[in-house]
Amino acid sequence: MALDFLKNRIMLMMSERDKAINRADELQDTVQRATELITKLHEWKEEMQEEKNELEVEVEKLRRENDSLQSAIDTFEVAFEYKDKEIEELQITIDEFNQEMDELAS
Repeated sequence: MALDFLKNRIMLMMSERDKAINRADELQDTVQRATELITKLHEWKEEMQEEKNELEVEVEKLRRENDSLQSAIDTFEVAFEYKDKEIEELQITIDEFNQEMDELAS
């Protein structure tokens, strides 16, 4: 009887040991998958950082281009105002000339 009890106890313990080994294997697989995911996340983070750096360089280029274009616009506006004043002065001269012509014709 005691021998049967011990046999059953040993069988039960071996079964529990096998379950524990299987569970440990499952946990090891889970740890392996988690490690692979973490590695992929680190790779993704590095790729995103590289893309961010490239975008920052592109943004800086666009800012410089924008500044250059704004400078050209400002220069054009100054030139336009200058030409506008020249046109006004020429219009005054034409008006004065026409007035003189009208006075000479009368």
